Amino acid sequence: MSIRPAKVEELKELVAIWLDASIEAHHFIAPQYWKSQAAEMENKYLPLAQNYVIIQDDLTIGGFVSMLDGYLAALFIRVDSQRKGYGKLLLDWVKQQHEEIQLKVYQSNTKAFNFYTKNGFIIQAEAVDTETDEKEFVMAWTKHSLT
Repeated sequence: MSIRPAKVEELKELVAIWLDASIEAHHFIAPQYWKSQAAEMENKYLPLAQNYVIIQDDLTIGGFVSMLDGYLAALFIRVDSQRKGYGKLLLDWVKQQHEEIQLKVYQSNTKAFNFYTKNGFIIQAEAVDTETDEKEFVMAWTKHSLT
């Protein structure tokens, strides 16, 4: 298993991972919303970010993380590869490269919220995602925290 920068030709696969994992993790948002965002994810958001993939032992992409400077824009693991520690490995990878990381997580996504809390992120504020009207936590991690 290894982590490396994503290649441009892998963006379609990253979008497929993002779409499947988003629908599964965000049961409180209609799947059609995520499907409607796929083209923008591929053509706008992923190209703007620094994307890193985790390569599984069978040489397939197990998941990815997308960073915009110190903002964690995406962390998604292939649905059939979840619960193998890939999310933590990707998160630890970006923690090594940044002094501080911020992110937003839907309050209803308790699995993701608990994952980030367990990995040293602290709630900074509450917000509402204007696209979905879902409440979010704005969270941050700093290298200087005790965790």
